[in-house]
Amino acid sequence: MLGPVPLVVLVPLVLLTAALFLQGFRDWLTSMRTAIRLLVAMAAISMVGALVGQRLPPEAYTERYGEMLGLFIFRTGLANVFRTWYFALLGALVVVSTITCTLRRIVQLVKHPGRRISATGSLLTHLSIALIAAAGLVTALAGFKYPAPRYLEAGDMIEVPEGGFSIRVDAARTEFTEDGSLSEYLTEVTVFEDGTEVLKHRIEVNHPLNHRGIGVYQYEMLPSSKSIQCAFIGVVVPVSEGAPLHRDISVAPGEIVEIEGTDLSLKVLEFLADFTYDIETGTAGLASIRHDNPAVLVELLEAGELVVERWFFMGRHAGHRDDSDLPCRIFFLDYIPDFDNGLTRFEYARQPGTPLLFAGLGILSLGLCLTLWTRRPPGVA
Repeated sequence: MLGPVPLVVLVPLVLLTAALFLQGFRDWLTSMRTAIRLLVAMAAISMVGALVGQRLPPEAYTERYGEMLGLFIFRTGLANVFRTWYFALLGALVVVSTITCTLRRIVQLVKHPGRRISATGSLLTHLSIALIAAAGLVTALAGFKYPAPRYLEAGDMIEVPEGGFSIRVDAARTEFTEDGSLSEYLTEVTVFEDGTEVLKHRIEVNHPLNHRGIGVYQYEMLPSSKSIQCAFIGVVVPVSEGAPLHRDISVAPGEIVEIEGTDLSLKVLEFLADFTYDIETGTAGLASIRHDNPAVLVELLEAGELVVERWFFMGRHAGHRDDSDLPCRIFFLDYIPDFDNGLTRFEYARQPGTPLLFAGLGILSLGLCLTLWTRRPPGVA
């Protein structure tokens, strides 16, 4: 079976040969009406693909559209429409149609040199359309774009299989402006080839790592799932007479904070973004890296002596424990996530048609300038 790269060359070559030697096919292919219909068909298919969603798991389509329609979408290629044979064929037809039309205009330009500048502008415009369409076709057939399979934290490594190199995350963090607005997601990485360090790079949203023809983009960033900057704890201390004492305190991990007006103090030992408990081993752990069920392990001391170590939860689980055995009630109110030691996720992309795209856009600009420059104003002979 032919791979995607030979198809990129073979399909346009076969169509171009047919256009050169078959009169009826040539007339059809060089018609402006044909080009418009082909472009409309590609636009319609692209719109359908955008509406149903691209590159999702099969179960996502069956859940969203029902089993029959979901399977139809996945099996007909609408779930990854830009890499289907029919989209590639339409793109090849557009490329060949534009090339043959351009060749015909070159012949006309040679026969009628008096309109050379204007005709050159029109010729360049047609050539640019061919290059832009070819860029999309090449990228659709020989390129790819997909997110990395997992999140990484500082010290983790991941292999980029198509590139033959590995990436180590040195730091992953979210930066903010002075007023607290989001400023930037960034990941500092080191690239290795065969175990040897090759280069270091700072990946930002609009500044990917480009190595061996593959772009590594900043795809997603999450705060740390195991650490926080600060926890906000509410404490209610009963007193012998009158209303109980209410204290809201902020505690940095590892810091011991005294509760004013009492001989009690608190220390936050651990944080888990999505708490789960293994009954067999008797240990707490992460159900996921998402911040869905955050919990802190708090150490309560009285007169410097340990009273209890206990997990406290936010949200729906905040009050599920009986604190009657403690000298106070403790509530996990809120926390500041740790954005300096975050979790990062990359997106890999190879876009071999990019040079053709930029060349096409440059030629298009030149062609339009020549065409507009030679156009006469109304009423001028």
